[in-house]
Amino acid sequence: MKKNVPFEIVIVTTETNEAEKKLLETVRQYHWFNIHEFNKRGLYAAWNEGVRVAKGNVIGPWNADDIRYPEAVIEAEKLASEGIDISYYPFYIKRYITLGPISIPVRTRTVSGEVLSFEKRKFETTMTAGPHFMFTKEAYEKVGGFDEQFKIAGDFDWCARAAALGLRFKAGAEFSGVFLVDGKGLSAGANTRLVAENNLVYKRQKALEKIKSGAESLEQEYRLDKRLFSGEWVNIGT
Repeated sequence: MKKNVPFEIVIVTTETNEAEKKLLETVRQYHWFNIHEFNKRGLYAAWNEGVRVAKGNVIGPWNADDIRYPEAVIEAEKLASEGIDISYYPFYIKRYITLGPISIPVRTRTVSGEVLSFEKRKFETTMTAGPHFMFTKEAYEKVGGFDEQFKIAGDFDWCARAAALGLRFKAGAEFSGVFLVDGKGLSAGANTRLVAENNLVYKRQKALEKIKSGAESLEQEYRLDKRLFSGEWVNIGT
């Protein structure tokens, strides 16, 4: 069913290979695709660039291996019109086992209900906003860009900073989509770098009781007092 809602999909590309170039050519014909070539590596640098070039006011990062449902995107615009800065949604987690070229689904879990209830301190110290949160450009300007130091937990850091600043969060009613887990993603498995990055967020939010040991050497690679934005070190909230 057509919803008659204007939208744009910004694809930020870096060092595309031939197969990716052919895939992009198949969607270039559609006016709602904005294919933007970007010469910097890094997930959160690409996210910041996507926000910069996006024409709309309500924005949501979309990882390439996730499935998104349009109903939640439509709801995000409605919530933004009601003064909500960051909206987030119930979603599904689908776990797969990959055997060569074949991925076999093994389990599906639903994340919904009370677990998504907003509490300021909870959102400062856990990534309760999930993988499909959406935000207004005004909210982005208040929080500042995603910290490009991060490889994995930059979304958690950004949402934690937003909660600490008192921005308005609200859980939507619509399911946002599917978060796919096959053991290959950045946050998969027992990841020491993820521990290090989560610890950085805990330190910034003074949640020292949540810090885990074992990633001390990696933590030395990060700056606690500054964030990296467009290749420059800036204050956390700017």
